[in-house]
Amino acid sequence: MGPIVARHARGDISSAEAVEAIDPHELERALTSTADVSGLDAVVHGLGVSPGVTSGGVVFSTEAAVAARADGLEPVLVLPESRPDDLPGLLASAAIVTERGGQTTHAAVVARALGRPAVAGLLDGVIDGAKCLRSARGDALVAGDIVTVDGTTGTLYRGRPVEPFASARGSARVLQWLNGVLADLPGLAVKANADSAGAAAWGRELGAVGVGLCRIEHMFLGERRSLLERVLIARPGPELTEGLAEVYAVLRSEFTELLVAMDGMDVAIRLLDPPRHEFLPDPAVSTDHGAWAMLHRLREHNPMLGVRGVRLGLLVPALTVAQIQALVDAALAVRRSGHDPRPELLVPMVSTPAEVDMVRGLLADVCTQAGTTVAELPVTLGAMVETPRAALLAAQLAERVDSISLGTNDLTALLWGLSRDDADRQLLPTYRDLGVVEHSPFERLDLDGVGAVIRQVVRDARDVRPGIRIGVCGEQAAEVSAVSFLAKAGVDYISCAAPRVPLVRLVAAQQRLADTEVAG
Repeated sequence: MGPIVARHARGDISSAEAVEAIDPHELERALTSTADVSGLDAVVHGLGVSPGVTSGGVVFSTEAAVAARADGLEPVLVLPESRPDDLPGLLASAAIVTERGGQTTHAAVVARALGRPAVAGLLDGVIDGAKCLRSARGDALVAGDIVTVDGTTGTLYRGRPVEPFASARGSARVLQWLNGVLADLPGLAVKANADSAGAAAWGRELGAVGVGLCRIEHMFLGERRSLLERVLIARPGPELTEGLAEVYAVLRSEFTELLVAMDGMDVAIRLLDPPRHEFLPDPAVSTDHGAWAMLHRLREHNPMLGVRGVRLGLLVPALTVAQIQALVDAALAVRRSGHDPRPELLVPMVSTPAEVDMVRGLLADVCTQAGTTVAELPVTLGAMVETPRAALLAAQLAERVDSISLGTNDLTALLWGLSRDDADRQLLPTYRDLGVVEHSPFERLDLDGVGAVIRQVVRDARDVRPGIRIGVCGEQAAEVSAVSFLAKAGVDYISCAAPRVPLVRLVAAQQRLADTEVAG
């Protein structure tokens, strides 16, 4: 990119010409840490789910990662898979490796949001016991061993590079220049996926024009997980009331900070989405017979298709009200302080328009109790299109909501009939080898199948409401070919992890310039 930047600085080329000349992959490399790993021994291979390269000492638990970070070390956290209560370990780690999982699993999503290298779905390695990672050829890595994680290629090496890391050298200078050349160019809007004020501010610095997806469940990872657990297993009475009050307090504080950080910009906050079981304790360790019986009743054979998203919200309406009340009260407080909050409530895992109607009713009731209305606040309502049925009923949803957000992770899984957690480990790599598929649909947007559904949703929704806002969030949406496709499909914005914002902005601008040239 150096020569392009220099030519633009001299005035030899315009901003538009500079943008057209940039290779998106070159920009990504310029913003990602790299290292020469040619002299290192590759121990295990998997899926590169978050780009970058870094080194550190192996640890096998969240507690060990937190302790290592407290001692000033750079831990590499190795787990069978990550769960919500592993968040402190993920935050403490320099890199993350999980034996199972794929592009859209918990560890991958968190790693990309943090900008940390990560490898998932190991192809030739297993965790043997609690303190050993063993490769198919018999090599073993134990706690304390120094390794290098390449999250771009999906490789775990023994040792560290001889040469120092190129930690995205010059990235601040590149970003400053990129912001300048993109400032006056048209392009698809790009928002950030952000679950905290800090993450939102980072996205804003990188050029995001709002938060397209804030996942409430990520505010209850780690030590806060017990707050949701308490609400989900409590019987009606004082314990449930106290639990809901704690949830409300956490959310109001988080929402207030988030809305202030994104002052004057849209912030889309999604109601709790994960399967209920992710926030329930293991029945095997419960000593309370009553709680044990309840946990067994709540367990599901296929939780990803069970009580999650709006379904959980309607089965436990008090929990939904607590979330909405926290958002409304936070928005009112932020407005009184002189800021310009622009909250949006996203309803996840919609299957029928009646679900949206019920949430809209709860939102109206909460606003009335707060002495305002949905229009006066204002707060908008959006529906997530993730199920095939919601896609087929996009026109009906458009009549009821202010916006539609296409969640490509679940939409891909349900259209393909694949497990997000398992398909990338064996099935899809084998399919690639056999020539059945060219790429994993969880890595690159399936333009023929999922893409056709996206085009249909846009068309059907706009036939009913021409001005309805339509966005896309999901890991595949930030991939280069997907950005070009979505720009042509007519969506209004893409929401992605903060580190991907510059790349998506570039590709969106390139597509708009190309369209302008064709039209001209």
